[in-house]
Order: sequence, then C-alpha cells, then structure tokens
Amino acid sequence: MNMTSLSYRARVAAGRTARRFTDLFRPRSTRRRLASGEGFHHTVFEHASTLLKSVPPNMMELQRNKVRNLELACGRMDGLLLRPGDVFSFCSLVGPATRRRGYLDGMQLVRGELRPVAGGGLCQLANLVYWMGLHAGMKVLERHHHCVDLFPDDGRTVPFGMGVSIFYNYMDLRLRNSLPQPLLLRVAVEPPVLSGRLLSDAPPECAVTVFQREHRYFRDGDGIVWRENRVYRRTECGDGGVREEEIAHNLGRVLYDTSGLKVEEDASEGVRTFPES
Repeated sequence: MNMTSLSYRARVAAGRTARRFTDLFRPRSTRRRLASGEGFHHTVFEHASTLLKSVPPNMMELQRNKVRNLELACGRMDGLLLRPGDVFSFCSLVGPATRRRGYLDGMQLVRGELRPVAGGGLCQLANLVYWMGLHAGMKVLERHHHCVDLFPDDGRTVPFGMGVSIFYNYMDLRLRNSLPQPLLLRVAVEPPVLSGRLLSDAPPECAVTVFQREHRYFRDGDGIVWRENRVYRRTECGDGGVREEEIAHNLGRVLYDTSGLKVEEDASEGVRTFPES
C-alpha cells in the first residue's frame, strides 16, 4: 500500500469520524417503513431512469452489477414513511455498501475518475429520490453534486447537474418532508428502469416544476470543455401564491466527445470546479 492510498484512507476515516460526531446534533432521520401503501392513493410525483446505459463492452459487467446493487438498496428504503417534519437520509437507510453486505463492484466517480468500487452505481437511486423530492416540495438539507459530466445526453429528461454524489457516511442526501401531509416512498428495480413514486393520503396542494436556465458548453483557455447551468424550482399553490427559487448552479468538466455540440470559447485561463466527487 503506497503513501497516496494511506493518505486517502486516513482522510476517509477522519471524515467519517467527524460526521458521526456532527450527526449527534442533527435531527434524527426516519427509518419507519410500511408493509403496504394502504391509504396512500395520491401520486405526488413519479419518475423512472434507464438502468443500463450505453457504455463500452468492457464496462457492461459493472453496469449489470449496478443493477444488483440498486436492488439491495431499494430493499432498504422501499415503503419508507415520511411524516410531516421527518428527515430522509440516504446513508442512514442504505448503510455502508460493502462486499460483506452483498454489494458488487460497479462504476463510481472517485476524485473525477470512474473506478470499479463495491456498491458503485447507487448514485442513480439517490438521483431518483432527489428529483422526486424536489417535485414534492421537500426541503433539501444536504446534497452533493458531481464535478464532471460523464455521459452525453441520451433521452435525458432532467436538466444537467441533477445528479447526487454519495459517499458513506459524510456525503449524504438529506431531505425533510416540509409538507402538511405524510409521504410514502416507493422505489424498485423494474427492468429496463429504476422506478420511484412518492405517494400521499391527500392530493398535493401545490404544483412544482423544475427547469434550467443559462445552459451552455464552453471551452476554457486550457482547452478543457465545461458544461454549466442554473436550475430553478417554481411552486404554484391553489391560493394563487407563486414562488421561484434557484436550487443549483452546476459546473462540470465534460468527459465525452463534444464535436457535434455548440461549444462557446471562453478567454479565461482555466476553470476551478466545485470541490465535489
């Protein structure tokens, strides 16, 4: 084991220890699950994402492993009940994604590079829950984004930059149910998609849309291509109230061929991205 690996392990251990300490002062996340969805007949929001992406043949096994990892993680959060004020925590529900717990090697973004890691691919489930939570009007307490754009748009239905980076236990996705009604989370692997629904015992009082502005590709002075946008959430309620908020400013280095895309030229000497995975 080289010094770089030792240093990385030490940073991870320190981060996890610090997080365990700070969690002592945070509201505890809920783990209560219901065996059935009886009484939750109203769909607040639902979404699905494709399980297997178009990747080189040598990476397809990692994609299939990801599907198994998602099945395990879904089994730990499907049926979660979120009462008003309850907090959802991805790391608390799923726990450490280790081989001992049955997780397989999947693709994971580590310091800007794709690597095979046990539990790789669980970010897809975090992405799904985050996207649904935004449309349900949940309050985002914690979310970490990726610093790169991994794949070209292939049937993309959400704005760029809506991904979530998860690293147990100190890079978490935490959402609070700020609605006056309970929510029931349903998630499942249903090939060819990962599907999710947020249900409630009453129809939602507000309509929510999430959209992007100022989207662009640009090349910096060092020849590196970046992608950027700003994402907003618009909430319209039955009483006529309308609220619009910026929820994300995304900037990521593009890792795929951009020859067929409109790329602006930027005179800056280089861009320093956000310090995420």
